[in-house]
This record gives sequence, structure tokens and C-alpha cells, in this order.
Amino acid sequence: MTSLRLCGSLLLCGLAFAQDIRPEGLASKCDSEIPWITDGVNLPDCESLGRRAPKPKTERADLLEEAKAKAAEQKRLILWHVPRVHGGHMNRATIVDGYMRSCVFTDEAVVDLIQRKFVPLRMTADGKIGPEMDIVPFDFVEPGFVFLKPDGEVVHKIDRIRTFSADWVLHALRAVLAKHAEFNAPAGGTAEEMVRGGDLEKAVERDEPYWRGVALRRLRRGDEALKALDAAKQPEAAVERAFTLLCMGRAEDARKSFEAALQKPSARTAESHFWLAHLDWHSSREKEAEERWRKLVSDYPKTRWAWRAAANLVKGKDTLLDGAALHSFEDAVWAPAAAYAELPDRTRWARDAASVDDVARRAVEFLLRHQRSNGGWTDSRYVYCNSPKILPNVFVAAASLGAAALHEWRHLDPKRIEAAIARAEKYALDDANMNRGQNEECYADAYRLLYLSRKIAGRKNEATVKRMNEIVGALAKQQKRMGSWAHEYPNPFCTAAVVECLHLAKSAGATVDDAVLAKAADGMLKTRGPNGRQAYGAGGPPSSAKNSMARSAMCEHALYLCGKATKPDIEAALGDYWKHLKRLEAVRVCDFHSDEELGGFFFFHGVLHASQAAMALDEAKRKEHQAKFLDQMLAIPEIDGSFIDSHELGKCYGTAMALLVLRNALPKKE
Repeated sequence: MTSLRLCGSLLLCGLAFAQDIRPEGLASKCDSEIPWITDGVNLPDCESLGRRAPKPKTERADLLEEAKAKAAEQKRLILWHVPRVHGGHMNRATIVDGYMRSCVFTDEAVVDLIQRKFVPLRMTADGKIGPEMDIVPFDFVEPGFVFLKPDGEVVHKIDRIRTFSADWVLHALRAVLAKHAEFNAPAGGTAEEMVRGGDLEKAVERDEPYWRGVALRRLRRGDEALKALDAAKQPEAAVERAFTLLCMGRAEDARKSFEAALQKPSARTAESHFWLAHLDWHSSREKEAEERWRKLVSDYPKTRWAWRAAANLVKGKDTLLDGAALHSFEDAVWAPAAAYAELPDRTRWARDAASVDDVARRAVEFLLRHQRSNGGWTDSRYVYCNSPKILPNVFVAAASLGAAALHEWRHLDPKRIEAAIARAEKYALDDANMNRGQNEECYADAYRLLYLSRKIAGRKNEATVKRMNEIVGALAKQQKRMGSWAHEYPNPFCTAAVVECLHLAKSAGATVDDAVLAKAADGMLKTRGPNGRQAYGAGGPPSSAKNSMARSAMCEHALYLCGKATKPDIEAALGDYWKHLKRLEAVRVCDFHSDEELGGFFFFHGVLHASQAAMALDEAKRKEHQAKFLDQMLAIPEIDGSFIDSHELGKCYGTAMALLVLRNALPKKE
């Protein structure tokens, strides 16, 4: 009996190994349905620590020639997916590459179209082939696409993809094909073939309700799709209806429809489970979502839905789960129609001044949708080094910024926003959520003061003042002997942020020791150069104007608040900010020290505090800078309503920061 049990156990282990139903094994299948010509290189995490990608077994130039030959034979465009560009601008490109694989390259519509209309090539733009094809930092930031004719002529590029929307990518692929009709041969004669080949307008003309409904949904004509599906007989139509509702943003209707669809099993049953988990996650029911993902992995391991679910269950080297949903990068809801109006070159959607209310409203909706059940926004992966110790403080800082941002825009939906603020405040002010003595502690405390000072503005509240005094005391204890504060090391920029927030607290009624501020000012003066140029770290010499542009204005403002600088000093520093802004914008979505001392993680930190500095100027100068900050923010929202700099810091942090900058860029509230 024992031997039989042993044999049975070995057999089960063998079957499990053969199918590899572990989350890691299933997640690796994401994008496996696309017949890539590939260099086969898996990107390492945290390249700055010496984790270099292995050399490809085949020369990349030969792979490109293979793709060109195949494209000529099939009369197709080459779709070159570039997961990595040679250079030191990206440290963790594998993270966003994983989001691309699970959210986009495992989507049925995208897979269908690539299989039928493109020659897919996946390889790094290395130090040789990248410059030859004009794919170099910072002209191109990964991940992205390069579309080529069979002769190698580049016809379009899309880079800086930071919203991983399969629907948007489908639109982009079809838009490229529409512009190059000679490579867009009809996909087939049936409605199904037309849909799978991207000939959606032709499929809509066919009298096949199910496939007509699918085509209309892929064209983002939701109401028409639902009407067509009413006449469909296939059991899969129930799932298609539910997914259409989800794409339209009708979450509760979609949930009911997915649950009803489970009562009639079909080829799309696994899909219903996946999107129900998605709805659970976006309803702050994290445990239920994880249970559904695990059930998908165990019950439907051969489906793309299990692979996508598994990606949410794999733990990365930074100790966090890798899934795009967990980090606010996966959402099926369509962007507004205007976001699809042109052939896109990136996922940002530039707006005009008339759109500012809509931009703010969509950003607020993003924060509300991604707030977690504990009240915080915990999508950040900052930073690889000591993540378990650092992240509690990062999350508290993000919750404080989120609460402050929602407070500034609470008029957009008072009831919902006040409830969200209350939950965020409870999380942010609970010291149990912090990790005292670890990196980023000063930012957690400083941004708690930023929120509380805005909450109490113009009103007396003894309990809030008492809480601010406790936080002020904690910051005083963290101040270094030479006057600086340290997030990882003592430096002028986090010192300036703390000083600014201490001043806000003092203005709101908190007690701040003038000696603490004077000591901080002395420290910043020691590293100050012309036009307020500041050193990167305490004790160092002043940096160049370009390298200091994201911290000069905030440091001058902090010195001004301490009585050690003037308004003309702030104005001069802001001049350097605007002069070198293009250099900062070029590295905005990078995740490392991309351009000497500039990196994506400095972007919103610099923008917010520079906009705060501008508020100290006289009215004429203030309005001049406000107009510039408004233009800057309206140029960079993502199609999902979010804002982002480094993907490590995350979309919720970036969105909260952007909402605060937008508030600063507009006329003062009465």
C-alpha cells in the first residue's frame, strides 16, 4: 500500500511538473500565443546592481533580416516590440515588460491581429542595432513598438507605454494598418475571420449577431454591441455582453452579467472568473480577488486567463507581487473617444486649458478606483533596495498625498471623496503603518503635515493641531547634526520638503521650534550655489543648473520661508527650472538616474515643490508661472486618467502629485 501511495504521489508530482501549474510557470506563458522572432532574452530585474541580460544566441541583425524576409514573403509590416533600449536610463525594465506581456500580449484581440497581419519581432535595441535604427535614449523609452516595411523602412514608432490597455494597443495596430493599406490584406470571408483579422467595419455589416457584437465592442461602440448581442444564440454571448459593460465603465452591471454567465458554462467561462477577480480588486476586495486568481490557476491552467491570473500571484525580487492589477496598471475601461482620434505615439493624452476640469475629474476617479481596503494607495514598488523596510513609509507618504489631493478637489464629488479622505487619513495617521528609523521616514511625516495643514486651513481644531505637534516633534528628532534631513542620505531636497511642510503646519497652528528651521537653513546655505543651485547630497558642491533644476526652486523657497532668501532668488531658480524642463521631461518615465542626476523619480517631487515655490511670488509673477505649470500638467496625463513618472513610485503617487500641482496652477480658491 505504501509503495502504491508513493507511486501515486510521484505520478501526481510528475503531472504537475509537466503542466507546470505553479504561478511562475503559468505566468511565463503570457504572450506565448504570438509567434515571435525573438532574441530570447529575459530581462533581469535591477540592472544597476550588475544583473546584466545574457547575450542572445543569434545576432540581432540576423533576426531583423529574418523578419524582413518573412515580411516580404507575406506582404506584411514588421511589428518590432522593443522591451529594452541599450543604456542606463532604465533599471527595472522587466517590470513594465511583464505588464505588457500579461495585459496586452495575452489579450485575444491583440493576439488575433498580430498573428494575422504582422510579422512579430521581439528583441532588445542593443548598442549596435539601436543607433542604426535611431532607437536610443531618450528619443525612445521602453517598452514600445517600431513598425517597419519589409525593406526595413521605419513607418511609425510608439514608445513610453505606461498605460497597458489592450484596447488602446488594438486601436494603434489598426491605425498603423489603415495608414499602410498595402500591408492590410483582407483577413477572410466570415465574420469571425474578419473580427480576428481586425477588419471590424466589414464584420459589422454581416448578419451574425455574436461576431457583429464582438466587432462593435472592439470598435468601442458599446450600446450597439449590446443590442447586437441580444440576438446572439451562443452561450459565449453572455460573457461578451458582460465584458462590453465592463469596458463601458458599468462595473456593477458587468459583475451581475459575469455572475449570470457562470450559470451557462461556455468556452469563455474562465474569462468570467478573471474579470470577476478584476472587479473584486477594483472594489477593494483584495482577498476575494486573490481567491479567484488562485482558483483560475488551479481549474483552468491551459487558458490565457489562468496565465494572466498567475501573473498576479508571482512574487518579484523586491518581495512584492508582480501583477499589473496590484500596481494600478491593469484596467479594461475604455478611454474617452477623443483619446483615440489620432495615430498615437505614446499613451499620454495631451489636453488643452478648456479640459482642465475633465483632467482633474478623471485623475480623481483614478485615485478613488485604486484606493485599497485599508484606506491607502499601496501600488508603489519603490525601491528595490530594502523594499520591505522602506515601503511602509512610502505607503504612508502616498496616502497623505492622496488625501491632500482629494481634499483640494472634494467639490467634484463631495460624498464619495470625503469618505475616501476619511479612510486615507485613518491609514496615514496610524503610526503602526510606519517603520520608524528607516528610509523615507521624513517624507511620510512631512506629507502627513502637508495633508493636515490643508485640512485645518482656516479652522481651529485642537485635536488636529495636537497631532501635527506630535509629527513636528518626530521630524525634529530626525534632523541631522548639520541641519539636514535624510530620506536615504542627508540632502538639500528632502530638507527643503520638510521645511516647507513644517512651515505649512506652523501656519495652521502647530508649534515649530525656530531653531529647527534656522539649523535647516544653515545646512542648505552651505551647499548653495548661483541661482540657488544645490548639491545632490549634504556636504557636496553645488551641481550644474541642469542637474539642480528639480531642487533649486524648492530649496530657495525653503530658505525664503526661513528668512534667508528673497522672491527674486526664487524667480531666478524657477528660471533654471523652465530652461531645463525638457531634460527632466525626457527622463520622466524612466526609473533610474537617467541623465546624470536627473531621473523619473525626481519629476513630480520637483514639479510639486517648484509650483509651491511659485505661490510665494507676487501676483503678476505668480500668474505667469501658474500658466506654465498648467500647460506642463495638461501635456502629460495618461489615457486612463492617471499621471506617472517612475513606474516604481507608481500611478497613484503620480496622480496625487499632479492633482496638487493642478490646484497650485489655478487661481486661488475663494
